[in-house]
Amino acid sequence: MNILRLSYLIGVYDPTKHDAWPWHFQYEYGQYLSAKHRVCGRERAAEFSTEKEARDFYFLWKHARTFKFELIPVQCWVVGPDPAYPPEHPKSILKAISEREPYSVRLTASFWFYAQDISTLYSARTLKKHREALLKYGIDIDQTRPAHLEIKPEPPVIQEPEKRVLTRVK
Repeated sequence: MNILRLSYLIGVYDPTKHDAWPWHFQYEYGQYLSAKHRVCGRERAAEFSTEKEARDFYFLWKHARTFKFELIPVQCWVVGPDPAYPPEHPKSILKAISEREPYSVRLTASFWFYAQDISTLYSARTLKKHREALLKYGIDIDQTRPAHLEIKPEPPVIQEPEKRVLTRVK
């Protein structure tokens, strides 16, 4: 399962030379803060899961008074563990088919689960071969799919960042 992960980098710049972090259109050439509190390139930049962690890390740096910083949000897709489904769930059946059958049979099964018309996609001979292979899993592609075996496309999973609470300073 793909999960969209949000993390933060600390972009640093010298305020005597620039008014803001100047590398917004060329992130790979920017200056960042490394995990060892050194100015570095994009490859060695320290990543933080929250803005608070990044800010706290920056203010522990001995050059925090001479440099300024900008938090750079970075989003990337990471692979997370698939959820565990019961054996009779359509995704469990489809996973079992994926592990044991050729790609074309798996594709036919997924079309059937997603309520696609497969009679126009394959020849009668191919459909007969795929039906024989899928009957071992309790799937009869000649019959209409029961409602409990329907798979609906799921939206991507996005990890929400922590909610920030604003407090008024007196």
